[in-house]
Amino acid sequence: MEKRKIERSVFLAVIAMGMIFAPPACAGTGDDSDTTYPEFGVEYKQYYLAGNNQPSSPTSAAGFRNALLDAGWTESFFIGDENRNPNRWTYSGMDQSYVDGTDIVYFTGHGWNQGILLNSLPGNYVYFRNCEWGDYDAEWILLDSCHTVQLPSELKYYPHYAMNGVHLVCGFDSVGYDIPEDGANVANKLVDGYKVRLAWFIGIDEKHGSEIRVGIIGENADCGNDHIWKEGSVIADPPVDSEIYRWLYNCN
Repeated sequence: MEKRKIERSVFLAVIAMGMIFAPPACAGTGDDSDTTYPEFGVEYKQYYLAGNNQPSSPTSAAGFRNALLDAGWTESFFIGDENRNPNRWTYSGMDQSYVDGTDIVYFTGHGWNQGILLNSLPGNYVYFRNCEWGDYDAEWILLDSCHTVQLPSELKYYPHYAMNGVHLVCGFDSVGYDIPEDGANVANKLVDGYKVRLAWFIGIDEKHGSEIRVGIIGENADCGNDHIWKEGSVIADPPVDSEIYRWLYNCN
């Protein structure tokens, strides 16, 4: 599918999230040699106590991992069912060694419009409103999970902003399916020089039907021009303020 077709098919919206209660901040205080030694992290969840397992998530996760390794990226973490600690994602401080300590993160497992599910128990829920991504290192978060970008306000929820310097959060506006090829499809386009936004749309579109709608939330519209490190331009870390930008795309 041509990139230009995708560009024309995207719904655009600027969303103002209301008054902000903290001064704008610049992101990326923990950035290191991103252009030379970019890092990635992957987490997947296959088994859930309440059932509705995700049998394809290990394959999807491995596909993303292998494409980034083949492109010369450094692996920060690769975590499956054996470790279900929400603190790797939240403002606890542990995130600086995991989700916010790497440049791009891919998660595949269950999600909903307020977060992602590491398991079926409430203690294993990751609420977006308890996250602060990007004030240390993260640029891009990819959530292969249902409804994760359906409520943009959850990503800018005081007192903790999940989008706290991260450039883009990619996810699903609708439900999504447990597709084994998703991770490889997206990652191969990222390392082929597609913009992050287009790699997400086109990669997910390859195996999902017309009833599926994906989306991306950006700190601003310019974030939509990002490529991953080593594959093209990346904008300077944007200031964190009360506005975010949203792209939605219906699969074909």
